[in-house]
This record gives sequence, C-alpha cells and structure tokens, in this order.
Amino acid sequence: MAAHPKRAHPNAALPIQWEVVAWFAFVHFVGLVMAPLYLGMHYRWPTVALAIVLFMLAHLTVSAGMHRLYAHRSYRASKPLELFFLLFGAATFQVSMLVWAYQHRMHHWRSDTDEDPYSIVHGFWWAHFLWILHPSKQQEPEKLKDLLANPLVVWQHQYYFRLSILMTFVLPTCIAALWGDAIGGLLVAGFMRLVFQYHLTWCINSVAHTFGHRHYGPAGSARFSTYLALVVMGEHNHERHHLAERDYRVGIKWYHIDLGRWFIELCARLNLAHDLKTVSEEEIRLRIRAQRKPDRAELWPGAARETRAPVLNAATEP
Repeated sequence: MAAHPKRAHPNAALPIQWEVVAWFAFVHFVGLVMAPLYLGMHYRWPTVALAIVLFMLAHLTVSAGMHRLYAHRSYRASKPLELFFLLFGAATFQVSMLVWAYQHRMHHWRSDTDEDPYSIVHGFWWAHFLWILHPSKQQEPEKLKDLLANPLVVWQHQYYFRLSILMTFVLPTCIAALWGDAIGGLLVAGFMRLVFQYHLTWCINSVAHTFGHRHYGPAGSARFSTYLALVVMGEHNHERHHLAERDYRVGIKWYHIDLGRWFIELCARLNLAHDLKTVSEEEIRLRIRAQRKPDRAELWPGAARETRAPVLNAATEP
C-alpha cells in the first residue's frame, strides 16, 4: 500500500456543486436500493445479461477509446470506430470526451501535484470521487487542438447530455422491452450498471495509485494492481502506463489481461485502427534515469513549447 502525504487540493476550497451531489445520490439510491429490490421480485436473466454487455461495451470505451485514443493518441481510429466510442462514452455518463481527455492529460502531465485534478496525494477519496463534487479548472484550448479539430468529438461535446440520456437509460429500456422488462432495463441495465461503471472507473484513479506493486522503482504513485485487471478492462499496469502513456498497450506480457489492447489489435486487423504506438522498456528506463516525462509534444499540440519539470518524484513535494 502506498503512503501519500495528505493535504487539501486547491479545488476543495471551491463551492460544492450540489447538483452533482444530488445526481450521484439519486443514481446510487436507484442503482443500489430500487434495482436490487426489483430484481428480487422480477428477475429476468436477459436483463442481467444486457447490463453486463452494456457495462463491458462502455468500460471498453473508457479503456480503448476515452483513455488510449482520445487522451493519449496512442493509435488512430476510423470514423465508425470513433462513433462507437463517442456513443458508448456517453453511456458512461461522466463528461464529454473533450472534457474527459483534458482532465486526464492534466492528470498525467501534472501527476501528484496540485494541478492534477484527481491527485492521490490529496487523499484516497479525493482521487476516487470527491474531486468531481467541486469545479475543476477550465479547459485550455491549446492543449486540445487535436480534439477541437475533430468534428465528431465536437459534436459529442455539444450534445453530450442528450446522448448520455439516450445511451444510458433509453437504450437499455427499449432493448429490455423486447422481452417485456422495460422497467428492469431502466433500473438494472441503466442505473445499477452505471453505479458499478462509476466506481470501477474511479478505482483507476484511487486504487491503482494506492494498492499494488511498483516494478520500475519508488518514483510516482501509480501501481501495478493485479486485482483490477478484469474489472477495468486491463488498466491495472498503471505504473508502466504513467511512464509510457503513448503506448497503446497497458499490459505488455502474454499473461497480462489487457482487454483494451486486445480490442485495439482486433480493430487493427479489421482496418478500423492503425498507427498503433509502442514504447520500449529501454526507453522507459532512459526516461526514469533522466527524471523526465515523455515529450509533451506527444500529449497535445504546442505542448513542447512549455517549460519542462521533473515529475517522477512529485509525490514527495511538500
């Protein structure tokens, strides 16, 4: 288990967004109270199967799409694959792809500092979900030039709320109505699935920065968390990912469970993905010895013009 100095994040001093608190309270009540009660009285296995399938598609989108494609540009995707990611990204009911990518880029670039929106050094629960309850820094357009030039990403950003309602609640309700369980589709495949989706996504920011092993030395807070492998679609080798964010692979060994990588490779075979980027172990070792992050030019257009700063020991800063 990692030991991190705890201090309040600057955003914690900002007003709480009570509409966000109300939303999470409502989703958790419906997903953890009403949905189980309904299942106990009206169990239908196709509805449970639908919830699992939607969870896998949405979480695969978090891993292979929101994370590796849009935040890190570790490969290039065809328009049909992008549309798939943008629709099921809306099914995660978090934020638009544009906002999600910006927040995650800042998490990597400013990792374990006050400018990291969900830094683990500000506490486990801050990194897990408390950061969402407070306003975050506004997006800086120069760090999103690549995404702002993508019409599909801009479209999803503009219509995100409507797309989220459609993909998160309307879609499972309509599908489950085919076997006469529309309410179950809404409660189980909609709300209950979303609760699990939320917490397992948040675990990457909290658990994967607290529990697990470090194979590359004591620098940084990210960990190799074996027990997260299946439930987060392979995002468990988080330590290596923070040292090689442009690599489309998180798991590099044959025994590493990395569903995100396997999906990307399948898409490449189907000509839906190309230009898959990798980072060698030797390059990672050189980066560690140099006490620097990967070239910022790889993260967003114009980033190379910014001043570099050491980051691998950022967790020990006062």
